[in-house]
Amino acid sequence: LCPGMEGAGVVEKVGEGVTEVGVGDRVAYAAPPPPGAYADSRNIPAQYLVKLPDAISYAQGAAMMLQGMTVEYLIRRTYPVKAGETVLVHAAAGGVGLIQCQWLDHLGVTVIGTVGSAEKAALAKAHGCQHTINYRSENWVAQVKELTGGEGVDMVVDTVGEASWGDSLRSLRRSGRLVTCGATTGGHPSADIQRLFS
Repeated sequence: LCPGMEGAGVVEKVGEGVTEVGVGDRVAYAAPPPPGAYADSRNIPAQYLVKLPDAISYAQGAAMMLQGMTVEYLIRRTYPVKAGETVLVHAAAGGVGLIQCQWLDHLGVTVIGTVGSAEKAALAKAHGCQHTINYRSENWVAQVKELTGGEGVDMVVDTVGEASWGDSLRSLRRSGRLVTCGATTGGHPSADIQRLFS
C-alpha cells in the first residue's frame, strides 16, 4: 500500500527492558516513522512489531499489516460489529475485503460482498463471504434488499467512493451505518443531508 512502510524480518537484537519480542522472533510491522522498509536492517521500537506465526511467510506478514490495521479500525473501533448483524463489503476480493470477510465471518456476521467477476466471487466466498454480488451484471441494491428480506444491512463498508455512494446509502437498514474508507472511483459527492432522510 505505502512504499517503504510495511516490512517483516527476524529480530537480531533487543534493547534493555524489551520483553514483547526476543532475538530470533519472526516479526512484521507497518508504518513506524520514518519510512525505510527497503533497508536490510532497521532499528524499530518493539511497540510496532507483531510476531508472525510460522504458517505466515514474511511476504504475507508484510503485505497484510496496513490492510489488517484498516480492517481492525473499521469493524472494531469505527463500529464494533456484533454477531448476527449483516455487513455489505465492497471490493470483497481485494486486500482489505478478504481480511474483512474472514474477520466478520469469524465474528458470526453475515457478509455480503460486491465483486467484479466470477473468479473474484469464488475468492471472496473462500474467505468467509457468504453472499457475493457481481456489481457489473447485477443490481446489487436489489440483491442486498432481497438477501435481507427488504430490511437492508446493518453496515456498509465502502472503499469505492463516488460510484457507489448513493447505492450504499440505499442498501442500509433504518439507522444503519455507512463507513467510507476509500475512493477508488473518485471522491465522495458533497454531503446532501436531504438524501439521508429517505
